[in-house]
Amino acid sequence: MDRHNFTKTNMISVIEQLGEISWTALGSTLATWKPGTRGYLTLHKHGKPKSPEQLGYYYAVILPEAVKAFKDDSTAIEFWTGSIKTKTRKRICIPLSKDGVDWFLKLSYSEYHGEYKDKSEMSKGECAAYEDFCIKWLAEHKGCQIPPADPNWRQEPKLKG
Repeated sequence: MDRHNFTKTNMISVIEQLGEISWTALGSTLATWKPGTRGYLTLHKHGKPKSPEQLGYYYAVILPEAVKAFKDDSTAIEFWTGSIKTKTRKRICIPLSKDGVDWFLKLSYSEYHGEYKDKSEMSKGECAAYEDFCIKWLAEHKGCQIPPADPNWRQEPKLKG
């Protein structure tokens, strides 16, 4: 959530301070305010925030399995960026660590999705899509099978006996 303070002098001054956001409802509201009125806007992310359970599943199940899969068949993560046509190709090597694999998965998702978005900026739905991408990518490219999330993980296991 971002909070932006402003003093309305005219509509242009508000636009300059806040950047490009949807002005449909906001514009009609600001039009009723007198110049010099002080206020603030609170900007919220669209959708529900991601849950601790989602991030727990990613960091406790998906990421460790991904690191293991990368370590099983290589010593470093290498990929190329840029374009051959514009002669901007560049080889990037990422160390095999949780941070390195996490970064590589985010970059792979951003290439697939068309936009880089850090997990801290993701909504619940976006985080679920990212985790699905990671699971499918790891299965396809590394032969790694990630166990599905257990919705009943908080329940105590039943003892046989």
